[in-house]
Amino acid sequence: MKLSGKVGGDKLTVKTVGGEFSASLTELHDAWWNSIARAMA
Repeated sequence: MKLSGKVGGDKLTVKTVGGEFSASLTELHDAWWNSIARAMA
């Protein structure tokens, strides 16, 4: 199996044989930074 990657840009994209997931870094940062506050609300 060959693995490769690329660094840069403003989104995270994960490609697999079954499909692709993509999200903006701003959205991911917000989800991470506010996760505890949202869980306790």
